This record gives sequence, C-alpha cells and structure tokens, in this order.
Amino acid sequence: MRKFLKGFTLIEIIAVVAIVGIIIVALYSFFMNNFKVAQEEAKIASIESQAKRLQDTIKQWLQMADQQSIVGNSSTERVDMIVYEDNSSTSGTSVTIKYEPSTKGIRITKDGVITPYLEGKVTNFDVDDNPPQIVIQYTVDLGVRGQTRTYKIVYNRRYDW
Repeated sequence: MRKFLKGFTLIEIIAVVAIVGIIIVALYSFFMNNFKVAQEEAKIASIESQAKRLQDTIKQWLQMADQQSIVGNSSTERVDMIVYEDNSSTSGTSVTIKYEPSTKGIRITKDGVITPYLEGKVTNFDVDDNPPQIVIQYTVDLGVRGQTRTYKIVYNRRYDW
C-alpha cells in the first residue's frame, strides 16, 4: 500500500511568502513614519528650546538693566540697554538685541561680542517702545510643515515717566 506524503504545495508557500511580505512592508512603513515624526518633533523641540531660552535671557536682562537705558527702535529692529549683571559692577554691560533680516536671525552684542541666535529661523521681529512699556515680539519658523511660533516679551519699566 502506498502512503501519500503530506506537505505544502507550491501555491501555499507562495501565498505565505506574499502575506509575510505584505506584513513586513506594512511594519517597515509604520516604523519609518514614526521615526520621521520623532525626528521632526526633536527638531521642533530644539528650536523651541532656543527661542524660549532667548526669551528668558531678554526678560532677565530687562530686569537687571538700568531702566532709563532701555531703548527700543522698531525701524532698526533693535533694543539697546545697559545691564548690571552683578552688584559689584559700577559700570554696566552694553547689550544690543538686533534682528538681522539677511540671516533671519537675532544677534546679541554684549560688550562688543556678537552671538547669533536662531539663525535662519526668525521670520518676524517687532519692537514697540511706548514708555513705560516695551514689547518685543518675534516669530520663529519651526522648520516642519510651515509651523511657526510667536514669542512675546512685555516689560514695564520700573520708574516714572
């Protein structure tokens, strides 16, 4: 008597390989999309961190500045001030915050040393100096899907006008 060997047919093997291939492609697409989203979110977080740090630094300088030395100019897109960073200093530190349209960045000059911030990321920079209040507002391009974020600093000088 002849026994038939049990096994898989060629069609069954091809069907299994096709199904496994489809599953692998779907998983690959899923993980690649998640990886791209994670990279975009990391990029956004980095830019937002820089913009927030700049905002905090400007606020701190405005608080430590000689209040009468704070001068904002909307036409030149800059703010100048004399900052006293420690109590032992008799003369303050000259600080200029200026928007550079050519580089789309903000340059801070502190005692002659220029430090660029957010190069290629700032799409708008406004200074509204209406004593006793000064308003500094800048818009940052987050570099992902056209997203922008606007940061606003409103500071009231501490002396009578």
